[in-house]
Amino acid sequence: MFDNPPLLNGDVMPSDWDFPIETRPLYSRELFDGPFSEEPITSHSAIVRPDTGAVLGVHGKRYKPVKHDDIINSMMDAVKESDITSDYNLTVDVLEGGRKMKGTIMFPDQVIEPAVGDYIQFRVQFYNSYDGAWAFQQAADGLRLWCLNGCTTPDTIAKTFAKHTANISLDGSATKMLNGLDIFRNQEEVFQQYQQRMVTQDEVTNFLERTVCSVPQKSGRPKVNNARLEELSNQYDQERRSLGPNAWALYNALTYWGSHAADSKSPENAIRIRNNTIAKAMKSAAWEVLTSG
Repeated sequence: MFDNPPLLNGDVMPSDWDFPIETRPLYSRELFDGPFSEEPITSHSAIVRPDTGAVLGVHGKRYKPVKHDDIINSMMDAVKESDITSDYNLTVDVLEGGRKMKGTIMFPDQVIEPAVGDYIQFRVQFYNSYDGAWAFQQAADGLRLWCLNGCTTPDTIAKTFAKHTANISLDGSATKMLNGLDIFRNQEEVFQQYQQRMVTQDEVTNFLERTVCSVPQKSGRPKVNNARLEELSNQYDQERRSLGPNAWALYNALTYWGSHAADSKSPENAIRIRNNTIAKAMKSAAWEVLTSG
């Protein structure tokens, strides 16, 4: 555990994520005329939480579980190694009985101000799961403090994606944090350029239809997700009223959508997918044209 525990937000305690797990064999059971017959299933095994008896996941031979606690300790070690600041706090969300874990590290004194009074704070997020739904991921970005939008960047700063296999490594997190912070600090000028780029409603609609609202088809032209288009257009209209008809307002409409998914069946998973969709859209030629004028 931590030598010097970080500041934890909320009521989450280390015991919530630092629970034992075991890898147990699987068996098939068949009933013939006599008693049950059990045969071992050698291709897969189960990840079990012995303190509750819950099966957290079933995996093939190559799967290597990485404990939530190991990842959290690794990330905290990386914060110290990076020497970014001593002013940080950690939030951990333990989901679905321990099957999934999401961690967020905020750095309150690492802030940029692309517009007067509009502050964005540096943060690092990381994910893990025992059910196979989430690979280990680490990503640095910004959190817009005015309305708590996550500010996704085209590079999704300092991202790590690693499947749970024998080759998984948690090394290099400190370097990625430092690289992410450097990119984050350089975003202030980019965000200011977004504020100066005036856009029309037709430009906004065209961009949304070609990127985040586009639904690929097996054949023919992509279709448009009209419900998503309406949702994003309405959010852009709200952002435009306070920020002006510019690319900055569209950017914040996107990040609002990317960080608000409470109505989804799995909000955390929906947020991850949405952020990846936004990052892809911001790497597109359509975004380059829109923001460069």
